[in-house]
Amino acid sequence: MSVTEIFVDGRRLTCSTVLGSGTESIVYAVDADSRQAVKIYREPDAERGRRLEYMLRAFTASQFVEPGSGHPGLVWPQELARDSAGAVLGYVMRRSNDHPLSTLLEHLTRLTVFPDKDWRFLLGVASNLAQLVAILHDQEIVVGDLAPSNIHVRADGLISFLDCDSLQFSHAGEVFSCHTVTPEYAAPELLPELAGPKSVATDRFTLAVLVCQLLLCGDHPFHGIPARPLDVDPSPETNIQYGITVLTAPSEVEVPAEAIAPSVLPPRVAELARQAFGAGHAVAGTRPAAQEWAEALDLAWADVKSCDARPEHTYSGHLAECPWCGRAEAGQFDPFPLLTDSVVDASGTSRTKAANVFLVVGALLIAVLVILLLATR
Repeated sequence: MSVTEIFVDGRRLTCSTVLGSGTESIVYAVDADSRQAVKIYREPDAERGRRLEYMLRAFTASQFVEPGSGHPGLVWPQELARDSAGAVLGYVMRRSNDHPLSTLLEHLTRLTVFPDKDWRFLLGVASNLAQLVAILHDQEIVVGDLAPSNIHVRADGLISFLDCDSLQFSHAGEVFSCHTVTPEYAAPELLPELAGPKSVATDRFTLAVLVCQLLLCGDHPFHGIPARPLDVDPSPETNIQYGITVLTAPSEVEVPAEAIAPSVLPPRVAELARQAFGAGHAVAGTRPAAQEWAEALDLAWADVKSCDARPEHTYSGHLAECPWCGRAEAGQFDPFPLLTDSVVDASGTSRTKAANVFLVVGALLIAVLVILLLATR
């Protein structure tokens, strides 16, 4: 199929630029409108076409756009894209120029893309995420595959869900299920086969993982090496399956020395996390609702402190001292090293924000060289 053979309501679309490519689809920019994109399936079929038709009947794209800002919470299908014979190939949607949520979960990537964002910003993103999930659940929409790659975040912290054609929804008494899941964000009942029905309860578990990961500056709440031997390799997915997390049983898992301490989590957030990963691991119905997370995060937002030594360091108000300065003093990495106009080193020399970037990069290069030297011995 040529990308020039795409028709919407009888008009031909010219799509010459690939915006993204996956195993099941390709996303193209619409040349005539910089605000639009078109998602084309590699193997379109009648079942996909029928699903898209029902999506357009169930909701309109405008229903998920905030009236004031014009920001789409869901990048819902706008129109069907067809071939010259009328068969459905995919759909037209609003184009997103924002960054995947995963950008905030990788330390160096976050510093590159969002160099001026502090912990309060991560808290705001978590709050926006919880609020959006709560709104969708109220409309009986299950996200299903609630993974960082499917979520985009703006510079102001607003959230959008992409790949909406995988969401689980119902229309005219028929349920259109979600069949995809990302292993390291899957609820335990979906593991290890990565199969099973998606539900509000599975969304709630994944939301708990994402909220904690954001507030722990990218550390997955289920990372670490289990203290007890398992017959599988350790990974976040495995630890989710067995319910092994430092948030509920610190003695059962060994986490890296550089890991962010769970104590940075606001008390109510930590309480909800223990509920989700403790009792909620076995009994899905006990997991906190998205609205509970939103309320807890809003409460935490109102209690955020700024560091006396470095006002750009923000942290939960329940802490007596700045955890980021504490990490730096202990010789551990500071998750927010670039958030200052200038710092003074031991020699009394002032370094600007740009100079700090070079210091970080230089330190990484030195570390790589050391590893290479050790590997050649």
